[in-house]
Amino acid sequence: MKLQNFILGFIGIVLTFYILYIGKTIIIPLVIAIFIWYIIIALTEAYKKIGIGSWHIPHWFALIMSLFSFLILAWLFIGFVNGSVNEVIESAPTFQAKFQSFIGDLNTQFNLEEKLTFGKFFEWVDIGTIAATVAGIITTVAGFMSLITLYVLFLLLEYHTFDWKIQALFPNMKHRQETESLINKIVKDINTYIRIKSFVSLLTALACYSVLLIMGIQFAGFWAVLVFVLNFIPNIGSLVAVILPVLFATVQYNIGHALLLAIFLIAIQFTIGNILEPRLMGKSLNLSPLVIIISLVVWGSIWGIVGMFLCVPIMVILNIILAKFDSTRPIAILLSSKGVLEL
Repeated sequence: MKLQNFILGFIGIVLTFYILYIGKTIIIPLVIAIFIWYIIIALTEAYKKIGIGSWHIPHWFALIMSLFSFLILAWLFIGFVNGSVNEVIESAPTFQAKFQSFIGDLNTQFNLEEKLTFGKFFEWVDIGTIAATVAGIITTVAGFMSLITLYVLFLLLEYHTFDWKIQALFPNMKHRQETESLINKIVKDINTYIRIKSFVSLLTALACYSVLLIMGIQFAGFWAVLVFVLNFIPNIGSLVAVILPVLFATVQYNIGHALLLAIFLIAIQFTIGNILEPRLMGKSLNLSPLVIIISLVVWGSIWGIVGMFLCVPIMVILNIILAKFDSTRPIAILLSSKGVLEL
């Protein structure tokens, strides 16, 4: 019986991941829409708290304010990213020539037996390719925009009916309270993650932007955007956010200048990522670092770059649900950071 359950469970997991992979063109926009909807609802609840005395902003007006706030912020961010990407793409030929000269200097200075070539170097370091990749991500999201907008619209329309549906699904008061408690736990932890991660990423990007400007690094705005975006990818993102600007600082100036930049950027990433962020985040996520790395690889292979961004929220939700049931609680313990679950 146990073997049969194990086989059925394994088949179910394989089928689930297969459906997630082949249906990603439909599921990814839905997941993005859910996060956008969630941000809008969180902003709405924040605006509703604004008031004078006993009077508070009504729900409908708070919703309109949150929609406008989100649209303005998205428009400003996309506009800044597009401007930075276009600047990088336009300057790519100039930097390619500098790279070629830099490679020649390396060959001469170190008298390398196997000469580095321009082509080999640009297989993994190409400013044009990096900029085009960022532009491609924006284009991909823009391609989903009509579907995402549709999803968000229907989620907003359905939002006020969620409580009624839960009452209809769980007429038993105890079961309904347990379900509401589970949903509230998920909402609270995801809210904590999004709020703190956004603040930490923005703070890191601003600090790195200041250093890049002071040290005269070209495309400081572009690198700052990359720092902000890549900080949402656990562990690997912050590493890439340091390596890329340092490589190009080597070409723009020299190795000494690049090493000094690396020291400053690493200090910023370490201070904010390893000291400030854990203090702000606390124990709310309760995920093992190894689990985060594995989920990064798994979700990245299924959904690409979008999966890398969403892997932590997905695992937080999964771990909370697994911890709620006796049969799956051992799995939740294995996924947790120290084997302690908040029930």
